[in-house]
Amino acid sequence: MLLSLSGLTQDAKVSLQAVIGGGTGDGGVRHGQLLAQLAEAIWSNDPDELASARDKVTAAMGSDALVDAVAVSANFHMMTRIADGTGTRYDQAGLDRTAHVRALIGVNDMASRR
Repeated sequence: MLLSLSGLTQDAKVSLQAVIGGGTGDGGVRHGQLLAQLAEAIWSNDPDELASARDKVTAAMGSDALVDAVAVSANFHMMTRIADGTGTRYDQAGLDRTAHVRALIGVNDMASRR
C-alpha cells in the first residue's frame, strides 16, 4: 500500500509484478529490480548473495541509497514483529481493502498469516 501511495504522489505507475513469485522488471520504480534483489538477499541467509546485491545497489545508486533501502526493510520487519508481539490484529476494513493485494502477492499462504 505504501508503494502505491508514493507512486500516486510522484505521478508514477507502480506495479507489484517485480516482487510476485520471482517476478521480473522494475515494477515502475527506478532501480526496482536491484532493490528487489537486495530484499531477497537480505532474507536469503546467504552472505555471498547479500554481498553481491549490496555491491550492485551501491554501484548503481550509491551508499546512502543502500543504507536507506536496508533501513526501510528493517523498519517493515520491526513493525511486523511489534504487531505480532503485542497481538495487534488487522481490522476488518483493512482486511477488506487489501484483500486483492494480499491474494496477489501470496500473503494469505504464508505460515505467519494470522
